[in-house]
Amino acid sequence: MTTSRSTTTRSLRRALPAVAAAAALPLLCSAPAGAAAADTSVYVWATGVNVRVCPEVSTACPPISGAQIGKRWVTAFCQRTGSEVVDGPYRNNWWVQVDAGGPIGWVSAVYVRGGNNDEPIPGLPEDDFCH
Repeated sequence: MTTSRSTTTRSLRRALPAVAAAAALPLLCSAPAGAAAADTSVYVWATGVNVRVCPEVSTACPPISGAQIGKRWVTAFCQRTGSEVVDGPYRNNWWVQVDAGGPIGWVSAVYVRGGNNDEPIPGLPEDDFCH
């Protein structure tokens, strides 16, 4: 009887780490539903910046009614190219998808701190992470 119990105890001791690791794996690998992989914050430096339904300045892509932002941090998801926007010495054809506490939409990278003319915002993913 002692031999059988000893063998069972050793088998359980060997199996427990593998069972614990298997149970923890889903906790380590899964993300909450709807969580974006690369959401980050960006600063919109201008006032009265229109949030648009797509990354273009056109009648096919109007500003979202009542969705203007400015001089604050907003959640950014991604960026992609669109129509060029020029404001004084600043110009850019990159657009940033944002959530400023209202509908998710697009603002020109001209109004986002940290970028250069005609270049994407550093550290913000392109296209693949857009909502």
